[in-house]
Amino acid sequence: MSVEIGIIGAGNRGQKHAAEYATVEDADVVAIADVDEAAARSLARETNAEVYGDYRDLLEDADVDAVSICVHNNLHRPITADAAAAGCHVFCEKPMASTYTDARAMADAVEDAGVHLGVQNNRLFQPETRAARTLIDEGKLGDPYYARGVFSRRRGRPYVDGYGTPSFVSKESAGGGPIIDIGTYVIGQLLYLLGNERVERVAGSTFEHTDEMYAEELIGEDHDRYADRLAESGYDVEDVGLGMAHLEDGSVLSIRAAWHMYLPDASSALAGTRGGVEFDPFKFYTTTGDYEATVSLDIEEFERRQTLLESDSGYEMERSGGQFHHWIDTVRGTADNVIPTHEIALNSMIVMEGVYLVQEEGRELTADEIAERSESTAIDP
Repeated sequence: MSVEIGIIGAGNRGQKHAAEYATVEDADVVAIADVDEAAARSLARETNAEVYGDYRDLLEDADVDAVSICVHNNLHRPITADAAAAGCHVFCEKPMASTYTDARAMADAVEDAGVHLGVQNNRLFQPETRAARTLIDEGKLGDPYYARGVFSRRRGRPYVDGYGTPSFVSKESAGGGPIIDIGTYVIGQLLYLLGNERVERVAGSTFEHTDEMYAEELIGEDHDRYADRLAESGYDVEDVGLGMAHLEDGSVLSIRAAWHMYLPDASSALAGTRGGVEFDPFKFYTTTGDYEATVSLDIEEFERRQTLLESDSGYEMERSGGQFHHWIDTVRGTADNVIPTHEIALNSMIVMEGVYLVQEEGRELTADEIAERSESTAIDP
């Protein structure tokens, strides 16, 4: 059964989705929509797809089973609602939305329509996550109770430092900075490994020190270039977000997400009562025979062997399991061990928006308070 797909948004993310679908058997991109019709035509030439200037026309005229939403964060809610109403399954770029209210509305829309919703988070499908999940399922970690999520750059603000577009650093289009841009990856990964337990309360702080970090004595003759890019972008989001979420089962998740922080990146980690793991490089910490043991698992060899065992020919060397394969199998109803990506993403929104609201309120907030204070920032397309 071929799954016919429409891609809404022909920019960098739309191009990435099209390339990923090309690796999935019987997943065919048949329609592209973008207000920039030249960009849509350029992408459509690679996939032999129909072109639409308005996504509503794609939903009405194109015979698609599912759509990929690859536009700015604050457009996710209305497009998801329209696609669900048209009977289409929806795969949405991360983050799910800019606020919990909008993400909750998306979840309700697909539930009412009886269609699937997937949210992009490649870390849920990485070999390291599979290894950690295996250790948890086998009881090697005991009861997990602490997770540390880190996605931190020494310097890497979108657009300002050269990568991406100004929309990444604008609250109007993105909703926030690194907490919602890159923090969403590690928050989702660790919530998944913690059983996606409901968030009980959130604490945190955000920081924005662009003027000081781009001081002339630090960056010399490039000062004016960065000053111009900051001004052009309308930069109005955080540089750094720090948070801690207490989950209802008593476990704790800490988060550090930064586009510019004078510290090195660090590995995310997960600790339980019988062992713990770090992800990069992957290490398993435990005790055996009363000796403290640090074990390096050969994840590459495991993945290679599993690929050979799963292949029909016995000669395939690259494992096909990834988030796009998983998504298409979910739509077909053939997926084994479905990972509830939108439920994880919805729970992640409580943590992410919680950090922003805690910064505004100046105190820790419960999940219920975060949900009550959350307001829609969705933009009418």
